[in-house]
Amino acid sequence: MASSVMTEAILIIASIVVATTIAGVVMSQVGSFESTFTATSQNQKNEMLTKIKVIHVLRNATDSPPNLEVWVKNIGIDPITAPTSMDIYFGPTGAAQRIPYNAAGGEDTWRFQTLPSMIQKMDTVQIRITDSQLTVGTTYTLRVAAPNGVYTDYVFST
Repeated sequence: MASSVMTEAILIIASIVVATTIAGVVMSQVGSFESTFTATSQNQKNEMLTKIKVIHVLRNATDSPPNLEVWVKNIGIDPITAPTSMDIYFGPTGAAQRIPYNAAGGEDTWRFQTLPSMIQKMDTVQIRITDSQLTVGTTYTLRVAAPNGVYTDYVFST
């Protein structure tokens, strides 16, 4: 009888240890899920509060090579905190390609006229795209994408 009480006590202690271990694993997974959900919600909120718009494009033929002057306005609520991480896609309609950022400028690059540290709500920035292949009478497509993936498209003819 004493051995059955001892066996029962050992089994109860083992059950408590196993239950505690399982509860710990489940709770850590719930915490991991919660942090993932929070990060995803924050990213979605950021995307919903970001909105940009190309408000004007002008071919500057007085520069050599010709430049494309682009004015972009932040019409969203959130600021764009890493403006140099924006993506610019430009080219004839149906053949646009990514144009890399280069603060010094250069052929087939883009840069800010005045480099902002961030683009606040309602700020307008001027972007200069250098492309010696700008042709008068051609229809071009321009896409400006914020670092979080929110973008605006603009179609125009030179």
